[in-house]
Amino acid sequence: MRDCPLNGMGFLNIPISSTPFAPPGQFFYNTFMNWLLRTVFANWLRARLFLKKTLSKPAAVPGPLFLRGEKTPLPFMSGANLPWLCYGGDFGANAWSPDGGVGKPETRDTLQRIFSELNKRGIHTVRWFLLCDGRAGIRFNKAGMPSGVDPHLFADIDAALEIAAASQMRIIFVLIDFLWFGKATQLNGVQVGGHGSAIGSTYKQQVLRRRVLKPLLMRYGSSQVILAWDIINEPEWATNGYEEKVSGKALSFLTMRRFIKKTARLVHRHTRQLATVGLGNAAGLPLAMDTGLDFYQVHWYDRWNSVAPLDKPVPEWNLDRPLLLGEFPTRNSSRQPEAIIEASKKSGYCGALAWSIMGSDPSSGIGLDSEATG
Repeated sequence: MRDCPLNGMGFLNIPISSTPFAPPGQFFYNTFMNWLLRTVFANWLRARLFLKKTLSKPAAVPGPLFLRGEKTPLPFMSGANLPWLCYGGDFGANAWSPDGGVGKPETRDTLQRIFSELNKRGIHTVRWFLLCDGRAGIRFNKAGMPSGVDPHLFADIDAALEIAAASQMRIIFVLIDFLWFGKATQLNGVQVGGHGSAIGSTYKQQVLRRRVLKPLLMRYGSSQVILAWDIINEPEWATNGYEEKVSGKALSFLTMRRFIKKTARLVHRHTRQLATVGLGNAAGLPLAMDTGLDFYQVHWYDRWNSVAPLDKPVPEWNLDRPLLLGEFPTRNSSRQPEAIIEASKKSGYCGALAWSIMGSDPSSGIGLDSEATG
């Protein structure tokens, strides 16, 4: 430092510009400018990454599908949707079945015959609905808050996995159906639907994950029978912005995406299995893309072919994960089931699951022997 003369009080006369501290006005100005520059740079960087991610075309992965931690690809997945023995009544108890679902002796016998028949036909993968519209398997308090799992839920799942293992079956469990969000209706003293707030409310959704989904995933996370967890069946019909919606509480696009993303993270944290979402058709893929799923899944029916053609090659959907055809009709279609499977293979899908074995709707045409269904 250069020499500075003393003033009359015996202190050094040091010019302000040479001090290490600026006056208050200059200090606040410098602080503000530093904050402004950091903010502008951070936002510019985020915008650059967002545009790069949005405008760039990710490497398409038309197949095949891999299990987590495995390097050997799975063969083309040929299977079927069960999708239930009794909608909403297979897992857990309610007024129609107070003693539970498939864990009951008579229901176990029916399931054993069905799986045995499927095994003979070479069907070894089934998609099976679990909690459906919330009528069984889960408990709610009067405010609609999930309070825990039904006492019969785990016993019924245990029975299902035991029977499936004996028949060399693998299961894709569908956690909830879009009818979960439908208008609340009381049937025989049981509320069906009307549970949209359990996911639409941030707090209730956290409670749902903590009290229901986490215990479920932790209990069965190492099961070799469970191939994947399908987080929600056809979420478009419970999401604002899509034409066909349930008459109850639909979620916003972003809220549904957050639920899918957080649940997929929960699956990966507590299980060794895969996570997916069964979209109503391929036009709904933006709802599920980049949410951490292991493979995408779309459904195809003739009425959707104009917006989601079956013959469109999978690479043209611009995906970063394999794509499964999770449902296709086996009755009342312009195409035969065998032709649909061949078309899905040609398009690059990693598998195709027929609809359905036990469904009674116009699109279900997989007939079983009367002895198998009891």
